[in-house]
Amino acid sequence: MAEPKAITVNEKLINKVKLAVKAGLSYEKATNGRRKLGITGEVGELLACKQLGLKLVLDARSEGFDGIDKRGLRVEIKSRRSESEGLPRDAGRTSSFSKHKFDYALLVLLDKKYRLREIWRADYKKLRPIIEKQKRRNPNLASFKRVGEKIFDSG
Repeated sequence: MAEPKAITVNEKLINKVKLAVKAGLSYEKATNGRRKLGITGEVGELLACKQLGLKLVLDARSEGFDGIDKRGLRVEIKSRRSESEGLPRDAGRTSSFSKHKFDYALLVLLDKKYRLREIWRADYKKLRPIIEKQKRRNPNLASFKRVGEKIFDSG
């Protein structure tokens, strides 16, 4: 299997995503919080890759995973942003997992202003039964955390 095309997340990319965040927050304010740009997934993936030294896969949809770690393991990244102060509620759900295999998944939790707050890691073997139990393959955050471990906390 050919190595997927992936890039290192550098400060230039982080600065671009900061511009997107600024635009997203401005848009939400202009619509009284009733509309969002839908950038949470991209922001979470970039911030997690930067924080953990992962390479960002350029064509994540066809590959079925979002990042590659230093050992070459395939990483699926799910991001959730809080709608209010603090962290997203554990009852909230991840976006749907595809049927592609990956080695482990990250759950990236962002605060209301898109700041990285926590990252949780769960191995595919532990997460798979939880994913498959859900009709839409989108477990809630509490289920992910039960089989995972917190690997980053901004304090």
